[in-house]
Parts: sequence; C-alpha cells; structure tokens
Amino acid sequence: MMKTLFMETTKIAPEVTVSQIQAILGRYGAKAIMTEYENREVSAVSFQVDVAGQLVPFRLPCRWEAIEKVFHDRHGRRMPSNQQAESRRVQAKRVAWRQVLRWIEAQMALVETNMVKVQEVFMPYMFLKSGKTLYEKIEQTGFAQLEDKRGEK
Repeated sequence: MMKTLFMETTKIAPEVTVSQIQAILGRYGAKAIMTEYENREVSAVSFQVDVAGQLVPFRLPCRWEAIEKVFHDRHGRRMPSNQQAESRRVQAKRVAWRQVLRWIEAQMALVETNMVKVQEVFMPYMFLKSGKTLYEKIEQTGFAQLEDKRGEK
C-alpha cells in the first residue's frame, strides 16, 4: 500500500498558499516580503526581519520537483501522457507549497511561545550577498564551518 504524502490531496492553488505564508510572516514581524517567480509561477518567498536594528534577508524556496519525483516513482517506468505529467506537476506544486506553509505555521508556534526566535528558525534560509542561502553556502563547502578549533566535528 502506498503511503500518502503530507498534504497530498490539497486542491489549494500555490498562489493562495503563498498569500497565506505572506500573511503569517507579516504577523510575525517581516518588514518586507517579496514573491519570486520562475516561468511565470511562484518559486520562492523572500522576506526581511529586523534583528537588532539590522534588516536580515531570508529566502524560502519551494522545491516542488522532489514531490513530483515521489509521484513519478509511484507509477514505475511507464511513461505518463502529457496531460498526466502536467497534472502531476501541478499537484506537486500545490502539495509542496502547502507543506512549506504548514512548516512555517509550526515554526511560528515555537516563536509565539518564545521557545525560539524568528531568525533562529529561519537561519538556514538567511540570504547571503553571494546569492545563496546560509545552508547552501555551508553545504557547498562540505560543512567545513562545522569543525571547531580543535578540528573536531
């Protein structure tokens, strides 16, 4: 029996979900929010948060291709029709954005109770001048920054 993905049956359009994400970020102190597009479709949400008087940028991508691959892998090697492939792609985008929304909601519940700070939760998504997120930069170096001064991990 196939396992159902979290939020797999959603019918909510990505644009609706992104507007919900923006509303949540605004409620929790985002000073600016930008929607990024790729091929005329929303691909990421970027925002800035004031941290000790400095605006810190963050970028939340939506990596829907991973969801599409799960859908594809379920159906084996048979080639879907163009209509089936497009339907799968559209649903993957819906599911991925809903998962991003639910993750943000869960993180903000921790912020609300002062268990964490907004910048702490979103730190991997901090957008650097290099055009990469902090996580992407650390990953690019093979996580070398994680070694302490004694050379231990």
